[in-house]
Amino acid sequence: MSPLRFLGLVLAALAGAFLLLVLAFNTYGREESWEAVFGSPDLGPYDFAMPSRTGKLNDTLACPADDCQKGIPDIETRRYDLPPAALFAVVEKVVKHLPGKVQVVGANPVSTRLRAIVFSPVLRTPSTLSVLVAPARGGGSLLYVYSRSQIGYYDMGRNTANIVALIAGIDAELVAAAAAPASPPAR
Repeated sequence: MSPLRFLGLVLAALAGAFLLLVLAFNTYGREESWEAVFGSPDLGPYDFAMPSRTGKLNDTLACPADDCQKGIPDIETRRYDLPPAALFAVVEKVVKHLPGKVQVVGANPVSTRLRAIVFSPVLRTPSTLSVLVAPARGGGSLLYVYSRSQIGYYDMGRNTANIVALIAGIDAELVAAAAAPASPPAR
């Protein structure tokens, strides 16, 4: 057998194995396949009081620049002129509409903490999104968000996109609420 023919057979076998893997991946389910290989997609709660990073290019931290402890934020969040409970209600609403499939695994309106698994739109790779809404000094609220991928060293911008979409959604909800006409008083 010639080396060229042998190489062709090896490449055909690899392509066939890849196609079988893709077929099995899609038949079993994308989310279930990732869980079968890598374990639970929920990476657990995040401690914003003691922020730590993965050390890889697969996480994004967003918080107020002057109040992020030693977290060194990738994205700076602003102060919101809402009480924490009101901002948390907006966060809960917006999280459910992030791109991809979203599964809220923990939401506590009392402590204003939320944790969700966000599956990417195409491959359904999971990221754990942790949110904290805290009271700001002098009134209002501060937003803290951390998104980290379960799989891989590099997330191709998925975690940053999750946080940017969350902040943009919050801002859009607040603008829509401010523009909505006040309901007439009941008679």
